[in-house]
Amino acid sequence: MLADFLSYEFLRTALVGTVLVSILAALISPIVVYRRMEFIGDGVAHATFAGLAIASVLSFGAITLATLSSMFFAIFVWYFSRKAKFSESSTIGTLLPVFMAFGVVLLSKSESYTVDLSSYLFGNVLLVSSSDIVFVTVIVLSAMVFYLFFWRDLVYYVADEKSAQFYGINVKLLSLLIMLLVSLAVVAAVKVSGIILMGTYIVMPGVFAKSISKNLKGIIFNSLMFSTVNSFLGFVIAYHFDLPPGPAIALTSFAFLTATILLVRKSTKR
Repeated sequence: MLADFLSYEFLRTALVGTVLVSILAALISPIVVYRRMEFIGDGVAHATFAGLAIASVLSFGAITLATLSSMFFAIFVWYFSRKAKFSESSTIGTLLPVFMAFGVVLLSKSESYTVDLSSYLFGNVLLVSSSDIVFVTVIVLSAMVFYLFFWRDLVYYVADEKSAQFYGINVKLLSLLIMLLVSLAVVAAVKVSGIILMGTYIVMPGVFAKSISKNLKGIIFNSLMFSTVNSFLGFVIAYHFDLPPGPAIALTSFAFLTATILLVRKSTKR
């Protein structure tokens, strides 16, 4: 395997992309889990389908239009849940099929597809390019800067939104920034995980970290450990057994998460 990585650039690029996406997802996942925003990951992932459909019809940059559609979706969800007083899950449940339907209608009128949609639906890490690596790196650095500048606000916001508001934190702005960051993370991860398996990256690391950690720093550290280790193991397993990398990573992560939960429950009963 090592010889192949040294010989083939696309394998090295795929592995680097997988690790970067796992780091990005690990930074986002704890906020998503603690704020009970699990549905937003799937919602944004499906919203990217509309952008991919437009890119296919117009022969335009897929990542650019997927990013725009996901950000529009995030802003719509934030606006309707904050201003119109709809619940977040109701807003996502309403908008998700609208974005999907828009994409399907566009594709039905297109004579040919210029974008390989299957690679975005199910993920194909071997198609990750150097430009994708740059994009993911920028989003990872953006997430780190976000944590750096909003760490105190996040500690209060994750614990309790009303308490955060009481202490003078701009909860509306913070929630909007989180929505936008999640949307960018989803677009960055979509080539690795695919739209359908997005929950593997956005949800599982946070669930794992929450089950064994006592504070936000510990949660982020354990989330990073879970995401990177399982992404690497899943990638190696996929390579050795000629499996799709996205599903292999999903199954590896689920097995690791299940084993951890069982061990934690067993230890608490003693």
